[in-house]
Amino acid sequence: MGVKVHIHTTHRQFTNGAEVVEVEGQTVGECLEHLIHQYPAMEKALFAKKGKLLNHVEVYLNHASAYPDELLKPVKDGDEIHLVLMLAGG
Repeated sequence: MGVKVHIHTTHRQFTNGAEVVEVEGQTVGECLEHLIHQYPAMEKALFAKKGKLLNHVEVYLNHASAYPDELLKPVKDGDEIHLVLMLAGG
């Protein structure tokens, strides 16, 4: 079954337009690694450096904020991860 990652509209250019990508892993971090394995361009869109998310990337697990230590949060089959970008401007 796996874990579903919901891709923010801005990042869909890196997933060939896919809105949801199914991944495997025991933690949010492992799931994002699997996502990057499938879509390598997602790495620069999500991470500032290895193991550190960009400041404007928010992770929600089953519709609840995964902050803090979002990459270490455990996941199980059927869970959903939402990648949200905190955007500013006018």
